[in-house]
Amino acid sequence: MNKKLLILFAVLAILLIGISAVGAQGNGNGVCDPQRQVTCPNNAQGNRGGMGFGNVQTNSTMSGRGQGNMSRGATQNGMGSFANLPTAYEGELPQEVIDLMISGWMDEQHAYAVYQGVIDQFGRVKPFVNIQRAEVQHIAAWEFLFDRYGIVTPEIPVIEVPQFASVSEACQLGAEAEVANFDLYDTMLTTFDPYPDIYQVALNLRNVSEYNHLPAFQQCSG
Repeated sequence: MNKKLLILFAVLAILLIGISAVGAQGNGNGVCDPQRQVTCPNNAQGNRGGMGFGNVQTNSTMSGRGQGNMSRGATQNGMGSFANLPTAYEGELPQEVIDLMISGWMDEQHAYAVYQGVIDQFGRVKPFVNIQRAEVQHIAAWEFLFDRYGIVTPEIPVIEVPQFASVSEACQLGAEAEVANFDLYDTMLTTFDPYPDIYQVALNLRNVSEYNHLPAFQQCSG
């Protein structure tokens, strides 16, 4: 199966669960959007909005081949769908937008590397093993947009991974990293507003970080 078809499958997979997650909210307001004043939950259990990039509370899996060699089109359980993703922006993207897209991709790569370090140190412990699978999907989402807009995927830099005294300590750092992650996405959304497809991807990734990954790490850290 060629690369373009694999990417299409990934895209068709990622918004479907996002749509299901929205329906499960039961409030009819659509995906939580802090930038557009759509009501968001006050607790982590109230909204799983987003693309549904894997369920960190279960052992949902997907096909990924590891950091630096991600399968952009690999899909299995936990992938959402880009079936309703807006059409690509017609025109050349400003460098500021491209730089922010790359920043999002790099942040997901950094998370993947750190979670791999935890797995290397403590074994295939939850929630790291499940959230790392989600990071593969987040990276694939950015790389779909890179392909869509002809952006060259950067080389992955050497990422220093800390050692942890315990899984609980690693989970505490994971929680802090997820807060920093969705804060980063919040800064992106205003810039992405004229580009609906990029905005939607960033918003969905942001919500998965706050409403799915963060609660899992908080529970793990005690």
